[in-house]
Amino acid sequence: MSATSLNAELFRELSYIADNENSMRKLLKYVKKLVSQQREEEERQASLGVAEDTEEYRPLTKAELISDLNEMCEEVKLIRAGKLKGQTWEDFKHELHD
Repeated sequence: MSATSLNAELFRELSYIADNENSMRKLLKYVKKLVSQQREEEERQASLGVAEDTEEYRPLTKAELISDLNEMCEEVKLIRAGKLKGQTWEDFKHELHD
């Protein structure tokens, strides 16, 4: 999908919630979060001297996969214990679409 098509789709979807202040506040908060994450990633890549197009796909090693799974399990334990706040369904859906 081209940038023009994406812009048109974005504005069409925005028109559906434009009169709902609560939805617009949530959207603004999410967009600011995305912009911040993008800037951080760009700064990280610049500090490493890595161009966006030069990174190639590399599957996780077994050790990396196990480590990631262990981290997720620890996070679930903390959420269940009430020591950490879980991610909302809406935020999770947005991540899936990105």
